[in-house]
Amino acid sequence: MKDFLKIWLIGIIIILLHAPSINATNIVTYVVSDSIDTPSEKLKIELESLSNEDDKVRISVKLKSANVPFTIYEAKWVNCDNTYLPSESFSLIAQTNEVSGRNTEWHISLDFPFSDTFEDNDVLILKTDKGIVKCPTSTSGKLKEEIDLLRTDYENKLDLSNESTRKAWIFLYVILVSAIIIGSTIFIIVKRRLSRKRKEIEELSMLISERTNRNCELEEQVNTLYSNRLDTLNMLCNEYFEKSDSEKVKLSLYNEVEKHILALRDTKSITQLESIVNMYMDNILVKVREQMPELNKKDLIFLTYLYAGFSPRAVCIFTDIKIKNYYNRRSRLKNRILESNAPDKEIFASKM
Repeated sequence: MKDFLKIWLIGIIIILLHAPSINATNIVTYVVSDSIDTPSEKLKIELESLSNEDDKVRISVKLKSANVPFTIYEAKWVNCDNTYLPSESFSLIAQTNEVSGRNTEWHISLDFPFSDTFEDNDVLILKTDKGIVKCPTSTSGKLKEEIDLLRTDYENKLDLSNESTRKAWIFLYVILVSAIIIGSTIFIIVKRRLSRKRKEIEELSMLISERTNRNCELEEQVNTLYSNRLDTLNMLCNEYFEKSDSEKVKLSLYNEVEKHILALRDTKSITQLESIVNMYMDNILVKVREQMPELNKKDLIFLTYLYAGFSPRAVCIFTDIKIKNYYNRRSRLKNRILESNAPDKEIFASKM
């Protein structure tokens, strides 16, 4: 009961504050309801009545505000393409303490010059600090406004829907284009790598084939160089075992075998073998002499037999060393080469 009296008193006070005089033609009252949760910056206006009596047109409207103070600077009425101002100037200030935390309904009645003609487009216009507020003063005008609002709302939603659809299509297009670009890039990179690998494999195959042919030619040349002597040596060995009953013959044959082995070690045979190795192994022994002058003659001869492809036992016979010393010597010589500053040391060591 106390709250009701308080609200009623506030309404009376506001009426007195906004009434410029006892004979004022503009009437303003307001009603306060319960507090609200969400304020709105938008003012809502509804037509209550329209009359044209006593040589004047009275327009009564209801203005709703939700927890937001506002100011009305000016009011005008558009009637049949003519614009009229109120019979008395009108303005309204809804202060913060009047509307804060409340729903308020402002009932405003304004008197305008007399008119006996009305159209559907007639409208009351209020200029406020929240923007222009319009209120059609005819039923058909109000209906048209509602239709326009519904159409605008529908078009906005449709625009949003179209915009969302358009963005979705753009997003899909971007994804597809990106996928195509990425896929094409990956395809090109993979294709180039495969092409490069294929080319490397072909070059390696050609190199292996060429190396195999050169090794075969090297082997043939070495066989040609030593074949006659090795055939004679093989014949002497066979006779040695066949004449095993006679010590004198065995000694004679042994001396003959030793003579042929020594002949295989002579300087001329080694020089010829070195030439063959250089011919088919890209002058490897020439490069060894140039890049590693610290190697002695025995090391170079040992390398010559190794590069020529002789077996460990054959190398032992030609260099007059034991088989166990062969592996030690080969290992030490390979380490010396790898530890040197020779530019082609890796090639020298790999061919041993």
